[in-house]
Amino acid sequence: MIDLERSTVNGWEIENDLLIEALTHPNLTNIRPEQNHFERLEFLGDAVLDMFTAEWLYKNLKEDVGILSKLRSLLVQTESLAEIGKEINLHKKLIVRPKYKITTTDIEDCLEAIFGAVYLSTGIDIAREFFNQLFLGDLEKFRKDLSDTKKRNKLLKLAVCERNPINLLQEFCQKRGYDLPTYSLLSKKGKEHEPVYIMECLVKIDAVEYKGGGKGRNKKQARMEAAEVIIKQLKIKK
Repeated sequence: MIDLERSTVNGWEIENDLLIEALTHPNLTNIRPEQNHFERLEFLGDAVLDMFTAEWLYKNLKEDVGILSKLRSLLVQTESLAEIGKEINLHKKLIVRPKYKITTTDIEDCLEAIFGAVYLSTGIDIAREFFNQLFLGDLEKFRKDLSDTKKRNKLLKLAVCERNPINLLQEFCQKRGYDLPTYSLLSKKGKEHEPVYIMECLVKIDAVEYKGGGKGRNKKQARMEAAEVIIKQLKIKK
């Protein structure tokens, strides 16, 4: 739970300015231009979450990279993150414009920003403990379900896509020793309650750069579309 007076999230102390920034929706800056909003922290927190998830899966599951990628996608998809965000009442603490209807994507983005704030406030070790507090139950369930054939098959089918373009492109680069793909937010358009994100994917192979653009209702959808463009350019088999 979030305690703004004590500047804590689930008992973990966070620098007050960073906590306020992590809870502030970008639309608030239309009426408070001086107020920092959560998008920069979200950018950092997204990477922190991916790292901790990948680290736990690598250390605790003896599966190939394809399975690990599917499990990571399942854990950090919008619905999963939003559910955890609701458990710590992010939807009740988000600072938004009056009468704005908070979306599932907003809660996801805010949770990622919270992780960015925790990481900057406490360092990597405490941030990892915070991650374990929120996610360990789901991760342990993954481990248990993978030992049962029926549950294993059901679990893997629940992944965002069994051959998620983001995962497929990453596996392609990893296996060949290339730098991992990078994703950049080019712009955000549309209405506040129906945003459209424009993302670019960049892959460097030797001296050649491959770029692909994508759009979606959230950043992950936009990344997937951008990755799909690169996959077609490189003629990667699915």
